Amino acid sequence: MENKMQESQTVTQTATINETVDATFAESAKPTDKAVKADTEHQSRGVSWGFLFNLVFILLLLFATSSGGFYLYQELTLQKEKSAELALQLQQRLNDPVARITHLEQQQRVVERNFSAKLNEVTSTQNQVQEQVNKLAQRNPNHWMAEEAKYLMRMAGSKLWLENDPQTALALLEAADDRIETMKDPSLIPLRKALAQDMTNVAAIKTTDVAGTVLTLDTIINNLNALKLNRSESEITTTDDSLAMTESLDDWQSNLAKSWQALIEEFVVIRKRTTDHAPLLAPDQQWYLVENVRNKLLQAQLALLRQDQVNYRQSIGLARKWIFQYFDLGDQKTEQTLQALDALVTLELQTPSIQQFAATPLVKQLVTHGSLTKVQETPQ
Repeated sequence: MENKMQESQTVTQTATINETVDATFAESAKPTDKAVKADTEHQSRGVSWGFLFNLVFILLLLFATSSGGFYLYQELTLQKEKSAELALQLQQRLNDPVARITHLEQQQRVVERNFSAKLNEVTSTQNQVQEQVNKLAQRNPNHWMAEEAKYLMRMAGSKLWLENDPQTALALLEAADDRIETMKDPSLIPLRKALAQDMTNVAAIKTTDVAGTVLTLDTIINNLNALKLNRSESEITTTDDSLAMTESLDDWQSNLAKSWQALIEEFVVIRKRTTDHAPLLAPDQQWYLVENVRNKLLQAQLALLRQDQVNYRQSIGLARKWIFQYFDLGDQKTEQTLQALDALVTLELQTPSIQQFAATPLVKQLVTHGSLTKVQETPQ
């Protein structure tokens, strides 16, 4: 029973508590609705300023974001360009050693080819020299004499055509003929015959002492300063003997008249020349005259060495003309100089007409083949 009573009291208390809570909630609900209404009215009044502030803030945020994004985009673009440029430079630097190595390899191949070609050339030359040595080893002493005769003929040609010395050329040809004669080979008679013909042709050339003529011109050039030039030495007619005064005092009147006459005649002097007028030169022109004569004689020397007879005679002629015209003909040195130039102007320069020695092809055959080859004559 007690238990039931306790339970009924508990239920009663619980119901009472629930009623109290409901009443409390009911009372509290009324002011809450008022607060919501107050808040709603307050928000309806301030929503425009907050919205504008938020809108401006959002726009600024968007602008800052877009600016930062654009700046980041530009930086990324620059970084990409720099990266590409660095990559290109790196690639070029990597390619340079490769290109150099390729170039060096090409040069090495070229050098190897050149070296191989030179080596082959040297080997070929060595083989040719060895063959010539073998041929020379198999030859008899007559081949050495033939080589000596060939050398003497070549020297004779140089003396004849380069130095215009036929006498020395003739002596060299005679020495070559002696070498051929020493060989004692009857088959070389055509060679000796050709040598005899060459010696006859060379001996027929008129020799000109070029060295002696040049030395003579040098002597004349050195003596030019010692020659005397023309001077004004006129021949004055002698005075009249009728104007000579006597020593007698008795002839004082005649002596006075003669003195007066002589005094009058000295105011006007008339001189008569019995020779042609010789040209006179000023002191500075005399130096030019001597130098011009020396220049012409030097030109004559040069023309003589060049075997130019026309210019040689022309230069000698002009030098003689000037000496004859401007220098003292009564001086012995001038006379000797003119005589020497007269002798030099008649000098004849003869150029050798021989183009080649007739024995030259035969000597070459003898040196090359060891004997003279027989040439068949073509029928005419």
